[in-house]
Amino acid sequence: MYPFRIPSNTMVCVYCCEQIEDPADYRQHMKEEHKTFNVDTAFAHTPNNYTEFLKVDCSELACRICDQPYDNIPLIARHIAEDHGKDVNLDVEVGMQMFKLGPEKWVCALCGIKLPSIRELSRHTSCHYHKYTCETCGKSYINKENLQRHIQYVHSDYKLCIKCKRNFVSVQERRKHVVDSPKCWPFCCPQCGQRFLTRRIKSDHMKDAHGQSPKTHTCPDCGKVFDKWHHYRAHFILSHTNDTFACSFCNLKFDTKRNLAEHVVIHTKEKSFPCTVCSKTFSRKKNLSQHSWVHSEYKRFECNLCNRQFNQRVSWKTHMKHYHPELVNF
Repeated sequence: MYPFRIPSNTMVCVYCCEQIEDPADYRQHMKEEHKTFNVDTAFAHTPNNYTEFLKVDCSELACRICDQPYDNIPLIARHIAEDHGKDVNLDVEVGMQMFKLGPEKWVCALCGIKLPSIRELSRHTSCHYHKYTCETCGKSYINKENLQRHIQYVHSDYKLCIKCKRNFVSVQERRKHVVDSPKCWPFCCPQCGQRFLTRRIKSDHMKDAHGQSPKTHTCPDCGKVFDKWHHYRAHFILSHTNDTFACSFCNLKFDTKRNLAEHVVIHTKEKSFPCTVCSKTFSRKKNLSQHSWVHSEYKRFECNLCNRQFNQRVSWKTHMKHYHPELVNF
């Protein structure tokens, strides 16, 4: 078995931290460089050591005593205890998440569902190990720490900034704090550590400062290439899996429950997202989020020619088109 971590979209060796994209290459790396499984080293960098699950590729799982192949860890543990008389406590949580990374790379070893990337597979696999459920909204988590973090961030009367751990009385106050505090900006450059408020600004920085071309995403099933990750993900799920969400009104299919819910309001005309400041209601959460900037004192967009400031991108674009059309290239 081959332990690994997934901090991004590549497999990372638990021993030497080398990043390898192809599972077959990773297995070869483990065979050549790290023949002996050292549990202490493998768990060394998990946040809470043995309270966290270690990801393990079990596609070539076999007993080291007799070389008998097995499909999963519980089976091989029972075999070692019963057939070889070794002391194995079958009631103890092993602390490992099982993966089988074969030719069809991103398929769940536990339920067979097909995923568009190893990171999505990792997130999905974790769902099979969730034991701690939020009593308020029903979301489940792999350990108590993540559940407590969710409760504090989502359901607390005070709104927590994840970066600096400060509490705020409202979402609007927290948003203003994040915008005004560069150290709390959510997107970080992996090359130089500079932080950014939006993913788009970070992408522009990566291109201008480090010469990094925007990453493309190629569908492994049909070869189509996508500039945006969410476009590739939607294509993969809608075109190559049966894990879609269909509208009960028109049977249109979607890749996520959230996209389905946003679509359904077209049929129901329901507006269930009210603004806490002016009581205006919206049918979609993202529309409410965009509207909330109207009430913010912070102006996110500024015209470089006349220094007028705007708190919504659409207002800034309208201004540019009306007063400075010669500079408009969007």
